[in-house]
Amino acid sequence: MISVGRLDLNSEGLLLLTNDGALARRLELPATGWLRRYKVRVHGEVDPDRLAALEKGITIEGVACGSIRASLERRQGSNAWIALALREGKNREVRRVLEHLDLPVTRLIRLSFGPFQLGNLARGEVAEVPKKVLTEQLGNTGPAHADRRR
Repeated sequence: MISVGRLDLNSEGLLLLTNDGALARRLELPATGWLRRYKVRVHGEVDPDRLAALEKGITIEGVACGSIRASLERRQGSNAWIALALREGKNREVRRVLEHLDLPVTRLIRLSFGPFQLGNLARGEVAEVPKKVLTEQLGNTGPAHADRRR
């Protein structure tokens, strides 16, 4: 099995798996334009203006990150929950961006990857994406159409 995108050891949430390497690569490319949504718990004082500024993009140690939508959901003592959405998903991008804002990540949950949602799946639960849904999301070049060309 091949994972689509990455979740590091300290992350949780939606993980898409496939046995089709070309499909995995296609789904994770930023060119798909698919939004990746996260719920992130951070430690520290969140400045909503600094979060809003992320929509313009940010460069950290010479690496440019595209537009990121981030908003404070709630505070819990010295922690806060942030709703975050981005389209690129570079390696450890969420953690790096928030740590750059002096907000160490203490929990990171991927809620969605493009049209695919975590929804109410329990920890460890697996749900198959029907071929019809995948074809609808990928258009005429999806796996269902590839089978017809053979």
